[in-house]
Amino acid sequence: MTELDKFDYRLLELLQQNSRLTGNELSAQVGLSSAACLRRVQRLRESGVIERDVAIVSPKVFGKRMMIIVLLTMDRDRPDRYMLMREEFGKMPEVVQCHHVTGAHDFVLRIQVADMDEYSAFVDRVFHQPYIKRYESLAVLGSLK
Repeated sequence: MTELDKFDYRLLELLQQNSRLTGNELSAQVGLSSAACLRRVQRLRESGVIERDVAIVSPKVFGKRMMIIVLLTMDRDRPDRYMLMREEFGKMPEVVQCHHVTGAHDFVLRIQVADMDEYSAFVDRVFHQPYIKRYESLAVLGSLK
């Protein structure tokens, strides 16, 4: 496990907001030289602390203006069914995040759709299965972080 210090934590905080910051931009906010910042970032990538760099594309570009969080509860504990659901959710373009969780629910999904009609069609297609006990939909009004 890579040991992290206050500079590493600050770099990670900044890179989570914008992974394209230059060495000079990082240097100005961290208090180390540009070269030192870039060496640290490289070490964080090589050690797996930074798993990957991604582009977050606005769903609005594709007309997907509505975000729904779904709390899904399966009918009974069946590991084979959980694995199948994880695979199925991974193939659905509407499902942009899927988390298998502990507690009262089995899955937390983030669904991105154009409107309520598209979500309703998704519900009819996906959630009306005998192995799904219950689902709860939370329409997102806005995102803070």
